[in-house]
Amino acid sequence: MRAEVEKFIFLNQIGFLEGVLVFLLFLIVIYGAIRYTRRLRSLKRKIILISLRSLSFLLIVFILLNPALRTETYTEEKPRLAILIDNSTSMSLPGDEEGTPRIQAVRNFFENHKSFFTELEENFYLSYYVFDKTLKPASLNFINTNEPNGTATDIGEAIKELDKNYDTGELDAVILFSDGANNGTILKKSSDEFFKTISFPINTVAAASGDNVRDIWIDGIKASVIAFVRYPLSIDVVIKSIGFKASNIPVTLKDGDKIVSTEEISIGPNDDKKVEFTLNPTSLGRKVYTVSIPVIAGEVIKENNQKSFVIDVIIDRIRVLHIAGTPSWDVRFLRMALKRNPNVDLVSFFILREASDMVFASQNELSLIPFPVDELFGNELSSFDVLIFHNFDFRPYGIYGLHLRSLRDYVMEEGGSFLMIGGDKSFDSGSYGGTPISEILPVELNPIPPRSNETFSTESFHAKLTPIGLRHPVTRVIPNEKENEGYWKNMPELDGFNKVEGLKPDAIPLLITPHGEPILVISQVKSGRVASFLSDSFWEWVFVRAGEGELAPYYETFWNRILLWLVSDPGLKDIRVRVEKTSYDLSEKAKLDIWILGYEKNEEKIEASVVFPDGIQRELNLEKTSSDRFSAEVETDEYGVYKVKVKTGDGGLDNETDNSEDEIPFLVEPPINEIKSPTIDQELLKNLAKKTGGRSITANDNPDGLGIDFSPKKIISGYKTRGIWDKPWFFMLLVALLSSEWLLGRRWGLR
Repeated sequence: MRAEVEKFIFLNQIGFLEGVLVFLLFLIVIYGAIRYTRRLRSLKRKIILISLRSLSFLLIVFILLNPALRTETYTEEKPRLAILIDNSTSMSLPGDEEGTPRIQAVRNFFENHKSFFTELEENFYLSYYVFDKTLKPASLNFINTNEPNGTATDIGEAIKELDKNYDTGELDAVILFSDGANNGTILKKSSDEFFKTISFPINTVAAASGDNVRDIWIDGIKASVIAFVRYPLSIDVVIKSIGFKASNIPVTLKDGDKIVSTEEISIGPNDDKKVEFTLNPTSLGRKVYTVSIPVIAGEVIKENNQKSFVIDVIIDRIRVLHIAGTPSWDVRFLRMALKRNPNVDLVSFFILREASDMVFASQNELSLIPFPVDELFGNELSSFDVLIFHNFDFRPYGIYGLHLRSLRDYVMEEGGSFLMIGGDKSFDSGSYGGTPISEILPVELNPIPPRSNETFSTESFHAKLTPIGLRHPVTRVIPNEKENEGYWKNMPELDGFNKVEGLKPDAIPLLITPHGEPILVISQVKSGRVASFLSDSFWEWVFVRAGEGELAPYYETFWNRILLWLVSDPGLKDIRVRVEKTSYDLSEKAKLDIWILGYEKNEEKIEASVVFPDGIQRELNLEKTSSDRFSAEVETDEYGVYKVKVKTGDGGLDNETDNSEDEIPFLVEPPINEIKSPTIDQELLKNLAKKTGGRSITANDNPDGLGIDFSPKKIISGYKTRGIWDKPWFFMLLVALLSSEWLLGRRWGLR
């Protein structure tokens, strides 16, 4: 539709300074007219003359402004309207006590007011967008089906990007749907300058009102990302509350599904409390801990009552308690090997004389200190990573059942490690059968103490690797498999070994005699690890390939690898898996890096899988990136803890060697800034509408409250200008005004 409109305009526009100058000149003209008429006694005559002079001045100014008539030709078209929908995670949270998600409140608004949006489509060019950290074009179908999962809400950035998408004046209005949970920086700063750049009104619809909101949430967790095994670590948790009366609530810290600690706090309305936990990790690796508080009736948001975090537990130095029952070459060389290892913190106790030894001095003249049984098997026990009984008979030294139970629990419940080395005071020779220690050893002992000649054999023998021992990291003192096997075959004979009743079902034998009696046996006992070396003559291998004045490097390597296995050091694994990050956003792809470190790596079969938070395990497709490296990706489609597992082998011997598999967890959690606190700010939306000339309502209101103008937009297509300042009657009027003033002044006696 085309139409014409005629407007009166001034072609010569004046600015502020010019306007001030014209006003000052006008005052001067008035002042001159007053002085000119001061001798007249008639007020009426004064007013006439002053008015004539003023009108003459104003007419001159009017002519100088170049008045004109402009005829504009314009067309009418639909105006442009943009609808913006908040797509951040907070929009998936409940917005009221009924638990209605905020995005659902927006969808209900569309559904309940179809006629309004139909009218918008008829009268506007509509564009739909979704936004979180950035702005993206969308469709109405996408808005109705997509679940919001953006990691941030930056309303200012969304408006800024929208403004860039249109030329100045092209966009006519905006309707923005959000909960106001803005965590961007633009609107948090002094935003007056920002609003000056916005040329269109922004109408806002609040997805939630924020009235009578009640919530208790975990506002933050402060913890180191790295911890040392068996060293205390402090965890600080901040709990906040709004809308609830004062109450006591428990705050729980979990390691996986295991409760580590629970603290009770008293928290009131609009309050915050700090809770401090102390962790004492007992095993190596990546750990997932979770802090949680109970959901209270009436809470708007339940998702912020729990938060997980990841800590990588590493070992500083392996703290070893070495208790030897009698001085021997085996004890001496093992102690030397442990002391030479810079990664070992060694505490040793040697029994230099037995209670039955004959002495020719009083007890107080002897220099031996009492054996600190209660201290070692009490509070101090948990400070050690590995405990070694080296040919040690516990009976003469005040070690009772309660002490042995403490050692058993240290291994089974606290993740400790225990190594028993043979001799004539170990295993059945030390009457360990039927004690709590026998419950954790990988070999079966006789609960009825047999005769000494039945518990220890003095026979010499060649130690032989078992099929598992050929591949196990403990006995792999040389990286090459064939060289390692040859090394063990060429070792000299050992003298004597402890006899046992057999192996436990979960025991893994690595070394045996030619007749099959176990020599080196390991096992996993609940959360701890145990090893048994059933001979006290391993020291004889010290001198094989040893340099002068040094211990044999392979002897040291063997014992060092036993220690590393006991503390679950990942350095022994043939296969490793790592994730790019410890925590991911929903729908973000977790990138995995897998590499093989063991021998024969080119022949290994790699299997990889991921356990999802719901417990379902799925196989992963691996992409080979080099001869020993693979990569994979995990689609994260739900919140929670994911666990990636990789292993080598084909289901044979490798299933019994824990070096052939690795696993690592990672988290997928809602963005903390999107879920902590009620995350509803209707005042921000009202302020945004006010400063841009729009209106603000809630999703429960009628859209008529937005005051949308449905009239067509007028676009000027051309114009024609006709000047009128040079018309004769303007000059005739000016001459008439000036002449009238002069003639009347003369007639009334003014010169």
